[in-house]
Amino acid sequence: MHIIPVIDLMHGQVVQAIQGQRQHYSAIQSQLTDSHALLDVVAAILQVYAFDCLYIADLNAITGQHEMPNHLSLIKQAMASFPALTWWVDAGLNSAETLKPWLDAGVTPILASETLADLQTYQSMRKLTARSILSLDFFQDGFHGPAELLTSNTHWSQPTILMSLPKVGANQGPDLEKITSLKQQYPTQPLYAAGGVRNMADITMLAQAGAQGVLIASALHQKKISTEDLMTVRQ
Repeated sequence: MHIIPVIDLMHGQVVQAIQGQRQHYSAIQSQLTDSHALLDVVAAILQVYAFDCLYIADLNAITGQHEMPNHLSLIKQAMASFPALTWWVDAGLNSAETLKPWLDAGVTPILASETLADLQTYQSMRKLTARSILSLDFFQDGFHGPAELLTSNTHWSQPTILMSLPKVGANQGPDLEKITSLKQQYPTQPLYAAGGVRNMADITMLAQAGAQGVLIASALHQKKISTEDLMTVRQ
């Protein structure tokens, strides 16, 4: 099981994500560090476990508000400070043009279905890089994105993320039903689950449902998942 910590960035600081309601995100309250600065939070996470990958959600970029600059320069600074890490970044990418600066920075870009206008846009972005990762994004009202991405795995990346935003930060557990359903449809497709992981029991259930990776945030910052837990699950 591949475990990847998630960091949400907004207005230059790390914030707490709650059910995809981005207007209500506030500075993170972490038991790992009192700091809200990206470099400090990354360092604190790596004190828990020597993760090989981090997932960054650039909320300034995702929300697309022009008065809020993206965090590309800050993320590049962090990448230079922690060169051993692979950086998965969701920056609200919606065209080949928006993708290029992030590719130049060396990140692994997340192509989030919620920001894609149509399948053609997605395909044009995928042609630019083989290392991009598709995120299938589910909100309270269901799937957001081109319908063709959900009805067939022909265009999916290896792996593909199942992002259940209503579960994020809600302390309600992950969306086992969706993972189970997609694995039944596409048994050989590697799927990473995102949203709702509270503890090791949730990770165990996701693994049993067929997930090959999981994204975590709250459980890590609340110390519900320990170094010993992570050493066990990664063996």
